[in-house]
Amino acid sequence: MNEILDRNPQFYFSLPRFIALLRGGDTRRAESNAAEAWLIGLLMYLVHYLFFAHYLPPRLGPWLTALLLIVLAFWIWLFWLLLLYLNSVIIRLLRLGGLFRTVATRRAQSILWGIFTTAMACALLKDSSWVREIGAIWLVAVAMNLASAVVLAFSNATRPSGK
Repeated sequence: MNEILDRNPQFYFSLPRFIALLRGGDTRRAESNAAEAWLIGLLMYLVHYLFFAHYLPPRLGPWLTALLLIVLAFWIWLFWLLLLYLNSVIIRLLRLGGLFRTVATRRAQSILWGIFTTAMACALLKDSSWVREIGAIWLVAVAMNLASAVVLAFSNATRPSGK
């Protein structure tokens, strides 16, 4: 039981792994970090929610607007199911064309999901100030994550120690 408590954290995204590298920690990839999954999932949900909320009619009564915002929260879940299906079709077509053959399906889904969310975040940059900030936060986080992935790829951080 003490082994579990003493283990260094392992991260899925490259930015926390890069920060761990700078602090002298463990930089191995893991796909079981719940804090990262919740944080990124909530930020993605917020970006998608704000993207679609932008298209609600602006001159509605407060009760109707509140009702539509509540319905939109459930509609995003249905949109995500549709997006997962669309991603699986895109991955299948890419694999038929010779691309993404060695990439795991879950990783390919993450790549496509990130592309869709980044496109939506770019559209948020045209909105009001606080909505623009959410889009900018997403875009900065993606840029920092990609930059740290490049650094980790060209360093010895992804190789086991002793090699």
